[in-house]
Order: sequence, then C-alpha cells, then structure tokens
Amino acid sequence: MTGRDEIISKIIKCPVCSEGVYVSEDGKSLFCRGARRHCFDFSADGYINLSRQGTGDSKEAINARRLFLSGDYYLPIAQKICETVKKYVPTDATILDAGCGEGYYTNKLAENFGAVLGFDLSKFGVSAAARSAKRQGLENTFYSTGSVFELPVRDSSVDCVVNIFAPCAEDEYMRVLREGGVLVVVGAGKNHLMGLKTVLYDTTYENGDRADLPTKIALTEHLTESFEMEVCGRDRIDSLFSMTPYYWRTSEADKDKLRKIDTLKTEVEFEIYVYRKV
Repeated sequence: MTGRDEIISKIIKCPVCSEGVYVSEDGKSLFCRGARRHCFDFSADGYINLSRQGTGDSKEAINARRLFLSGDYYLPIAQKICETVKKYVPTDATILDAGCGEGYYTNKLAENFGAVLGFDLSKFGVSAAARSAKRQGLENTFYSTGSVFELPVRDSSVDCVVNIFAPCAEDEYMRVLREGGVLVVVGAGKNHLMGLKTVLYDTTYENGDRADLPTKIALTEHLTESFEMEVCGRDRIDSLFSMTPYYWRTSEADKDKLRKIDTLKTEVEFEIYVYRKV
C-alpha cells in the first residue's frame, strides 16, 4: 500500500454507514466495508469527496489565498506550528488538519510528520491542497472534503488535531484524538494585521477574545507570537484583505483607501493553544 492508502485504511470511515474503508486495486476509488459497499471516487487532482454538508469557500477565495500564501508571508506561522507540534508528538505521528483550506499549513506539516490528513468543506480548497502535495511529492497526505463538525474519521485514531484560523469543534476533535493526543488551536492575536486596519479605518480596535476555544479539556500551553510583515504589490495586498473578515464588512469608501497603496506594512500576531486529551 502507498502512504495514502495506509492512512485511509487505518483512519477513514464511511461517511454514510461509519464502516471502515479500503482503496480499490486500481487506486481510483474508495469502498466501505459495510454491506452496501458505498463507493467514492478520487478526483484527478487526488482528493476525495466525503462531505455530507455545504460547499465552503469559493474558487475565487481559494485562489486569492493561494496567491498570498505562495509568497511565504506566513511562513513564520507555519514554522512555529510545526515546532510546537513536535514538542508534543513524535515525527511519525498522524496529524489531522481540521479546516485545511488550500493546504498551505497541512503540506508544511507533511514535510515533518509521518501522515497528515486535511479536511475542508471547500472542494476547491482540498483540490488545490492535493495538487500542491502531488507537486511536492508528499505521498503521506490525504485530502477530502468534510466538515470539522462531522469528520469521516474513526474514533481515537489520530495523534494530533491542528485547527488553524478555522472554527473549533471541540467535541469532534476529542472524539478523533487518541488518548494522550493533542489539539493545537491557532488564531489571530489582539494586534493581528493592525497595520491593515490602520489603512482601512479611522479608528482601530484590538481583536477580541476568541469565543470558541475548548472548555472541556485542560490547556497545556498558550503562546503569543508576532512578527512584522511587508506585502508588496496590489494583487498580494488584495489577496490578504480577502482572507480577513474585514473584507465582508468594510465600506467601499474604506476599501478605496487600500486600493491606493502598493506596499503594506503590518504586524502579524497569532496565538497557539495546546490541549491534551487524557
């Protein structure tokens, strides 16, 4: 079996009947072991559709994120995530990225750990992620559509769940984590992208506290990290802006302020919370 097929047989469950699954001999389909033998086909890009819910981010939104992240502006975040995960699990661990988007952080994790699974509601996101993994020769990855609140993953089957700038579904993450496994939640800090907000708005405020952090599991570590970032070029600035919640609630007049600049300097501040399942 390939790395991908081993991941599937050990961890994935059928989203219809919850039975275990296996990959067909030709490697093109996934079958469940239940009486109905539910079948799911891999796309040409290498991902599979196991979602029973909505559609997630649009193709345009995913392309904008890919454009910005391809510049490695957020590489310090990815490096700190990998460094933090390595403190708690061995390098042969199985990592699940819940809400993986276009796979930027997922594929960075795959360069450092034994097996990595990425789930996102957006088929455009997991398609881009799977293509990127294929280009990089990362055969230890598996990408599928799926809601973070209803993952097609067996109980107690993964060593670590990472939740990066995505909704936190504590109960579901605790279900799929093995005993002793860790949950790593990453989100925006109080001063995240303050330089961007300063350009957009006359009055700026710090980001508020996150409302969906876990409450049923003990916090092991909390880190706050920051760095200065300079983004050059209208396309990259627009792509960054489209990744933020401000994109949807900013007036056209304020958006015009951003359109007038070709270089953006801003602080990037992010927080990492680590929880352990005991």
